[in-house]
Amino acid sequence: MKHFFSALTFALVLLVATSSPVLAESKGEGVEGPQRIILVIADGMGFPYLTAYRHFKDGRNYTHDSDVERTWFDRHFVGMASTYPADETQVTDSAASATALATGYKTFNGAISVDAEHNPIRTVMQYAKDNDWRTGTVVTTRVTHATPAAFFAHVPSRRMEADIADQMSALRDDGTANFDVVLGSGTRFFVRTEEDGTEVNHIRTLQDAGVRFVESYEQLQAQQRLPLLGLFHDDAFPYVIDDKKRLRMMSEEALRLLDNEDRPYIIMIEAAMIDWCGHANDIACAMHEMAELEELMEFLYDYASDRTDTAVILTADHSTGGLTLGADGDYKWMAAEVHKIGRGLRTMASDLVDMPAVDWDEYIEKYLPFPLTMDQQSALRDHSSRSDRSRSAIQQVLVDIVRFHTGTGWTTGGHTGEDVPVITFGPWADYFRGFQDQTDIGRQLIEWVK
Repeated sequence: MKHFFSALTFALVLLVATSSPVLAESKGEGVEGPQRIILVIADGMGFPYLTAYRHFKDGRNYTHDSDVERTWFDRHFVGMASTYPADETQVTDSAASATALATGYKTFNGAISVDAEHNPIRTVMQYAKDNDWRTGTVVTTRVTHATPAAFFAHVPSRRMEADIADQMSALRDDGTANFDVVLGSGTRFFVRTEEDGTEVNHIRTLQDAGVRFVESYEQLQAQQRLPLLGLFHDDAFPYVIDDKKRLRMMSEEALRLLDNEDRPYIIMIEAAMIDWCGHANDIACAMHEMAELEELMEFLYDYASDRTDTAVILTADHSTGGLTLGADGDYKWMAAEVHKIGRGLRTMASDLVDMPAVDWDEYIEKYLPFPLTMDQQSALRDHSSRSDRSRSAIQQVLVDIVRFHTGTGWTTGGHTGEDVPVITFGPWADYFRGFQDQTDIGRQLIEWVK
C-alpha cells in the first residue's frame, strides 16, 4: 500500500509539473514577456516526420545500439498540442488550425479567422499592430494560402484567395500597410483581372503607400528598409528536392530588416511544403523539406541565444499522410534508399506525362534508381503506352515503388488527427511544456503582444 501511494504521489507531481497552463500562469507573474516573437509552423509535420528525419539524417539502412544521433528537433522538444477543429470532423485542416494559433479560438475546417457565424476573430497580428509592434510572415507557399492568411485576413473559406489578397493589401486608417514584411509567392492573386474585366493591381496600391516590392532573392537581399512585400513565384514554390533551399535565407533577410528598428515584432514563418510532400505521399520530398526546416531552426537558435528578449516556438498545424515507417508488416525502414531518390514524385509524374515513352526508362533510372520488379516495370510500360496519360495514376505507381524499396507507408493523401510536436528553447520554454491545445499557444502569443 505504501508503494502504491508513493507511486500515486509521484504521478500527481508529474502531472502538475507537465501541465503547461499552470506553468504559464506561474511563470507569467511579474515576468516581462518577449519583445521579439518568432512562431514557426511546420505545415503537416506530425511526430512520424521527426522520427523519419532522424534516421534520414543518419543516412543508413541499419543501426547499432543507441548510435542514431538526435536532431535539433529532438534536443529542443518540450511538448505536444491537440489540433481538433470546432466541428464534427476531429481532423483539422490548415485553415482551422492556423486560426487557432493566430486567434486563440477554434473554428470550423476551411475558415480563416472567423467564427461559426462568420464573424471575424481578432488575430495576434492585429493586436500587435495596434500596440506598435512590427508584424510579418515568411512562407514557402502563396501568402494567401490558409496558414499565412489566418494571421492577416478573415473569410469563411480558404478558397477565397483573391479576397484574402484584397484584405492583406488593404491600408490601415493612417494609410499604412497591415504588415511590415511579407515574403512568399502568389503574385497572381495580387495582380489579376476580375470576371467583369476589372483590373486589380494591389502591388501598385501598396507601392503608392510606401511598401517596397521585390520579386527575386537578389532584390530582397539588397533591401534596407520596411515595409516590404516579396512575391517570388506567380503560384507555388518548387519543392526543395527539385530546386534549392530558401527558407533560412528569406527568414534571415526578414529578421535583418525587422532588427533595423528598435521596436518589438512578431513574425510567423511557415515551412509549408512538408505538407505538400505528405499529400503527395512522397517521403524523399518531405525529408528534404525537413532538412531545410532544421537549417532554419539552427539559425534561429543562434539568433535568439544571443538575445534576452526573443522567443522562438516551433509547432505543426497537423500531420499529413499518415506516414508509417515499416509498411506492409515488414519490419524495416531503409533511410539510405530514401537518399537515392533525386526528384519529387509529383514532379516526376508531371514530366513523364509529357515525355516520349522511349525516354521513360532513362529518366526513372536517373531519379528513382531502384531495381524494379517485373510488376513495377509492367505498370510503368502500361502508363507510358497510353495516349491519355494520368499524372495522378503515374504518381501512384511511383509511390508504390518507393514503398516497396524503402518500407515507407502512408494511410491517406489527407490529414490525420493526432497531436503535434511543440519545440522551443530559452526563457519562455516552460510556457509550452507538456500537453496543450493549439489555442493555448495562440492565447499566449496574444497575451504577450497585448
